[in-house]
Amino acid sequence: MPRPNAAADVELLRVFSTLMDERSLARAATRLGRSRDAVDTALRHLRRIFGDPLLLKDGARMAPTERALALEASLRPTFGPPAQEPPSASRRRARWRA
Repeated sequence: MPRPNAAADVELLRVFSTLMDERSLARAATRLGRSRDAVDTALRHLRRIFGDPLLLKDGARMAPTERALALEASLRPTFGPPAQEPPSASRRRARWRA
């Protein structure tokens, strides 16, 4: 019988997977369509569940702990590889001449 909060557990793991891809609360929040505070709250829940900080501030990005890397490896078959940016989201800009 599934646990009553199984959907919440899956959502937390989806947030974790996105955080591992983006290594940024703000970018993960944008990609998930959630507020930065909601993603931060999810990370706090994950830290409590796993008893590990999982991601630590490292300048402008977040660095994963060993526990986070092991968890990510076990989740890849479920959540797949990191999402690739669509070509239209490329950082390259066209220059127009008049």
